[in-house]
Amino acid sequence: MIEHILARSGLFFGLFASLLIFISFFVYLANKRRYDNLVSLFKEKYTFPAPASFNHMVGLFVVFPMSRFFIRLSKKQKIFLLRQNDPAYNFFEENDLKIQPWMRYLSALWMIATAFYLISILAAIILSAVR
Repeated sequence: MIEHILARSGLFFGLFASLLIFISFFVYLANKRRYDNLVSLFKEKYTFPAPASFNHMVGLFVVFPMSRFFIRLSKKQKIFLLRQNDPAYNFFEENDLKIQPWMRYLSALWMIATAFYLISILAAIILSAVR
């Protein structure tokens, strides 16, 4: 009985997480032009730090870390491999920009999907231990 519950719950959380990633694809597609404009505006004056310098060119699967980069930048929070006194922290103020709401939604979708994938993995581990 417990095996059945674990298997079904693991499957449910895994499939639901996949659905959230699928939905995030459409959120990205609907806002791709805005994303590209934001990235090109940033590149005009500043240099992306090491991971973001590659990520901004790849597409859908790195939009989440890039969204997190811009969200943290807008809040002036510490960003990995970007000095605290770097002028890039003034990007949003200098250009009179605000973080775009779709980036927050996309970020939330990916974080929830990650949590659901972890729950699915945990259910699989427990299931294998029970058997």
